[in-house]
Amino acid sequence: MPSNWEHFRRAAAILVGPGPVKQRLVDAYARHLRAVDVHTLPAEIHPSFLELTTALSSVRATGGLNSVEATVRKMSEPEAGQHAAAVLEMLVAMASGDNREPAASARQLRLVGGEDDELPAFLNRA
Repeated sequence: MPSNWEHFRRAAAILVGPGPVKQRLVDAYARHLRAVDVHTLPAEIHPSFLELTTALSSVRATGGLNSVEATVRKMSEPEAGQHAAAVLEMLVAMASGDNREPAASARQLRLVGGEDDELPAFLNRA
């Protein structure tokens, strides 16, 4: 079962993908954010997430649309974009509190060699 971190990461991948922001927001919520365990969220994210879920389900299901689809359909594009940005901000907040080892690409490279080592010819031209 994916962790809350993984649910947010997967939702963010949908939110930054192609397509209309309203559809991406509905997809991100339906596929991943709906499964978030609210009780295990960090304290600083908990209120924002509850606010988001309330904002995304304020309209009753109607005409073959579920509550989230109906709610997002009534939103303006900028409003949907703000909710998508809120999801990304929650992911960033979770990441900043995360103590996992940084990705390999973020590690510092060590300098190998001494001061007397000569640069290769292709680097001397740079």
